[in-house]
Amino acid sequence: ITATLFPQRAQEEKVAVALPAGQAADLIELDKFELYPYYLNGFLEPLPPDIDGWVKANWPEYSVKANTASDGKLFVFPWLNAFKMMFYNKDYFKAAGIKEVPTTIQQMEADAKKLVKYDSKKNITRAGLDYRVMGGGAGTMQKYWTQAMIPYGAKVIEQVGDKWRAGYDNEAGRNALKMYIDALYKDRVVAFDHKHDAEGFGLGVSAMFQREAWVVGYLANNAPKINYGVFPMPKGPGGWGTVGNTMGLGVPKSSKVKKEAFAFAKWMMEDAQTIYTFETSGWQPFRTNIDYSALYKKRPQLKDFIENTKIPGFAVYDYENMPAISEVHNRMAERIMSAFKRGDLKDNPKGIATVVNETAQETNRVLGDYGLLAK
Repeated sequence: ITATLFPQRAQEEKVAVALPAGQAADLIELDKFELYPYYLNGFLEPLPPDIDGWVKANWPEYSVKANTASDGKLFVFPWLNAFKMMFYNKDYFKAAGIKEVPTTIQQMEADAKKLVKYDSKKNITRAGLDYRVMGGGAGTMQKYWTQAMIPYGAKVIEQVGDKWRAGYDNEAGRNALKMYIDALYKDRVVAFDHKHDAEGFGLGVSAMFQREAWVVGYLANNAPKINYGVFPMPKGPGGWGTVGNTMGLGVPKSSKVKKEAFAFAKWMMEDAQTIYTFETSGWQPFRTNIDYSALYKKRPQLKDFIENTKIPGFAVYDYENMPAISEVHNRMAERIMSAFKRGDLKDNPKGIATVVNETAQETNRVLGDYGLLAK
């Protein structure tokens, strides 16, 4: 077996050329929303009945649903779950007198104001909460969806019959954008000009931030002395949950070894290999019916990522299976990242409403281009 590794964007470009030409690898790993259009166009093989049944017996219901195509078949192996949670610095919480992790977004915002630090010139030296305000488009949009849209009840798209439309040109969508604008310009708990993401958290430059389980491994290797924990995304007035998008494994119809490719994918997801993958990569498997107890002794924070998928009432969202979804999210990302840089949106509800409306109009244009826009 030969494995070829690519950076994510290069991988997407490689698949876009090789898969339609019948020259792709026998097993392809990508986010399932990137693979779905290839399945619709006949380039990917659905899971065979025996493996389909095995997945349905061993995977959470939400992951089976998220990876089922419109024809009722599983179109990829749901391998890894990019489940998002909040990381927090326990020492910073203790010093600020915060005794419990926040369970609502209002508590989280109040805690962020207690945790932020400034220098003599009022520059932020420690972010109270490191909101994702820059970086890869789809990734920034994904964190915004999780951090702000879900708790306010704003949907990226909503279904109307067999069609779709933007689901955030409303009060919930405006409140989501306001959350970020307030954090940047009113409460000033985060800024653009300090270290961000896992690196910033590991360096102690932020007190809280949102990410996936891979950060546990990153911190073990790069910031082993940091005293931290994780907690579920807090509730909001409109919803409670997180995004747990699927990193899937697809088998091309052009493969001459389809049976062997599916067998290898299944082997990768058996108990021993799943535990090994979780420990060495930090990426969270979808399978939850595995004894991870030995791993939890080494990396206790990983237990929360598995157990929090089971909290009653805590929803796990994934991308809709439709050809337009990647473009919808990437175009939305460009607009919200531009909005994040606009200090004039502070205390400016009309300005925020205009940004949200114009963004929603573009979402609807994209859906219309694909023939998916609801009348």
